[in-house]
Amino acid sequence: MNGRKTFTTLSPVLDYFIVTAVLDDSETEFLVPRETAGLSIDPTWRMVGMRGTASHDLVLEDVTVPEDALVYTAKKAYHQSPSPYLLHIPACYLGIALAARKEALKFAKAYQPNSLPHAILYAPNVEQQLGQIDLELSVSRHYLYAIAARWDELRGRPEASTLIPELAAVKAFALQTAQSVVDKAMWIVGAHGLAQSHPLQRLYRDVRFGLHNPPMEDLVIVQLGKRAVREAEETEWR
Repeated sequence: MNGRKTFTTLSPVLDYFIVTAVLDDSETEFLVPRETAGLSIDPTWRMVGMRGTASHDLVLEDVTVPEDALVYTAKKAYHQSPSPYLLHIPACYLGIALAARKEALKFAKAYQPNSLPHAILYAPNVEQQLGQIDLELSVSRHYLYAIAARWDELRGRPEASTLIPELAAVKAFALQTAQSVVDKAMWIVGAHGLAQSHPLQRLYRDVRFGLHNPPMEDLVIVQLGKRAVREAEETEWR
């Protein structure tokens, strides 16, 4: 095998790499051990956020693997099948949002400006922001859990294909929620959250990376719109 795999998450510490390659008319996945000759890591990950993922480039130069390294093969269209693995992306960004909520609560409880007789935790406008944060997180998390449960119910059955739009929509909705929550947390903490020593600035940078994780939001919206159009075409309205 020859090629370069970008965005190889946690590349400095992995013992094995799953590499997708084209073999005949199929896409295949190979499990390649780290010590394989011809395999190297190019430290290209110099980003403003998500630095901890260390998603450097995996470089393969005349890499030879045994036949049993091939762990999966499918026709090229297999990516169109519903995949529950999409759910790890919204889960990640909702985790960022939950961490931002925690930082906002910690700060609001501890910070008391001279203009107030109490911590800002009890200020009505801060309570309003915290309430909005909890409302948005509650809706998004329930949506994520509901689709995960629905997948467990339908996997292996033909009806599972109906979940393709939903698996994508969860990511778009969760990311919108996460960005909104982090922004509200930044509003509560204020300029303190911009200090490089404050955890919130890292969460603020990290959550922006969700814009660039698949599936892209514009494609998700188009997919949902097409589903609505098909519903209208197939329904006899009364």
